[in-house]
Amino acid sequence: MDALSLEHEDRGGLRNCHALALLPLSKKDQSRHLVRVLEAAKQYWNWRVSVICEGLDGNAFTRLTSGGGQVFPRPHLLKVMPWEYDEARCASMEQRIGEAEIASGVPMGRVVMASAHNIGRAFNLSTRTLRAYPLVRLVLKDNKEPYRIARRLFHFADEVLAATKPDIVFAFDWATPLNFSVWMIANQRGIPCFALRHCKINADRGFLTPDRVMLNRAAIARGQAKRLAAAPVSDAAKKHVQVFRERPSTIRFIAIKWQSRMRRGFVRWHLITARVLVRQFIDRFRGQDQALQEPPLRRILRYYRTLFLTYWQQRYLRSFDEEELGKMKYIYFSLHKEAELAKTFQTTLWHDQRNTIRVLASMLPFGYRLLVREHRMNYGNRPTRSYRELLQLPNVIMLDPFDSQFKYLRHADLIVTENSSSGWEGLLMKRRVLMLAEAFYDGAGLAAKVRDPDLINRAILECLSKPPVIDEEAHDHALGCMVDGELETTFPMNEEGMPEALNQLATMVRGASAKPQTVTVTDT
Repeated sequence: MDALSLEHEDRGGLRNCHALALLPLSKKDQSRHLVRVLEAAKQYWNWRVSVICEGLDGNAFTRLTSGGGQVFPRPHLLKVMPWEYDEARCASMEQRIGEAEIASGVPMGRVVMASAHNIGRAFNLSTRTLRAYPLVRLVLKDNKEPYRIARRLFHFADEVLAATKPDIVFAFDWATPLNFSVWMIANQRGIPCFALRHCKINADRGFLTPDRVMLNRAAIARGQAKRLAAAPVSDAAKKHVQVFRERPSTIRFIAIKWQSRMRRGFVRWHLITARVLVRQFIDRFRGQDQALQEPPLRRILRYYRTLFLTYWQQRYLRSFDEEELGKMKYIYFSLHKEAELAKTFQTTLWHDQRNTIRVLASMLPFGYRLLVREHRMNYGNRPTRSYRELLQLPNVIMLDPFDSQFKYLRHADLIVTENSSSGWEGLLMKRRVLMLAEAFYDGAGLAAKVRDPDLINRAILECLSKPPVIDEEAHDHALGCMVDGELETTFPMNEEGMPEALNQLATMVRGASAKPQTVTVTDT
């Protein structure tokens, strides 16, 4: 990458900092994006970087940790540590956890819930078929075990932070038990924490956020301020809205995930699985944690079970054409992937989507249906009884996840969402939207919001009693302000975007009242 030069003094106090980063596997895009930011900061501000990563992945980050940084392998989830046999030390650690809970305002139960794919597996046990990880079997056998593991990870995080004394902490998310534990301790010690996230409005851009639930608060505030000040909207924002209306499309990084899974045909899946199993066999002897490794036979049987369920469960899912939808009165609700952080971490009270469907079904006005679109990642992975039970609810229809969502959004009388992108897409299509939680597009100020479940029924009736859009010019202006708000607070997720990333980091660290620092790129 090009060298970065400092045009004036370091007002953010970021020179010579020690950063601690919690990194996913090096082969994942999330890890590469975060490493790119850290390497730029290391080059520009002379940072020392230590990392927590998978034990067998440490060598992949040698360049990043060179110059005094350390590598801390993640602890084995099922390996009981010697200190856990000492009652006094256990009591001391539990006291530390209690102090961190009070300081952060977040109880450990949120850590367990956010980890619904592993130590919190019981929270979505009845909604998704079981993966036979050793860790999952253990936490379902003994419901005290999730908190023992959380205590073990908290102890590890406490030791790492005490050893490194970082000035700043980075991760791609805080929704895993170890990452959440690091966040809690760092929060208690006054160490700033930042998550690097993908944008959900402007493709191929990202942002750094100090927000616990990882929303881009700066974009939301900027969009709202622009809207209230009647600020002009950029041509780029106007084009963004127009292009979506002419050719609606899914958020790019999500679409890439779907395409990747779609390409895994029968033969390709078996080839990939064979490589994975060989690698796991080798890694087992190298000391890799096997707590989240599915036994080979169970992995293969689960695949064939998914193929069968994909065929068998088609009878419970329906599709409608544009003409049918145009004649139907319906409320639309789109499901998340089960155990997705948007539910288990950001909107915990709505984590049980079956309950959300029941709530909405119980509040349908006369003559309306509730169309519930299944998520592609859930299809073939749910117990069949889930569909049977949901379809017994009056006027509930389950939709095929592979049918385009945009035609359902286009004709919906009302779109209800906790915090999903379907709400943003509905606003772009000039539909009524009711939000049950805060979302990344709050700055547009166009959706109706309700936080109290007792008020949802009234909110639904009020939304349906009003036109979808009263003032089209004001509506489009608000959308444009939200697009611009995100554009101005994000950066391209590539080498060229690193100066912007560091500028934004410096601004957030030193506070909004300070003059923004300018980073320029010079040739090496």
